[in-house]
Amino acid sequence: MKKICTVLIMLFTCAACGTIGGAISGAGTDMQKAGDWLKKK
Repeated sequence: MKKICTVLIMLFTCAACGTIGGAISGAGTDMQKAGDWLKKK
């Protein structure tokens, strides 16, 4: 059951971004922004 929930969450996340590539790109952008913010602190 836990695996099914995990797969569904991943599918909804990818669907919201349009593609798997879009999801990965979005996560990369968020990580870059977080890194820049930490450098400023």
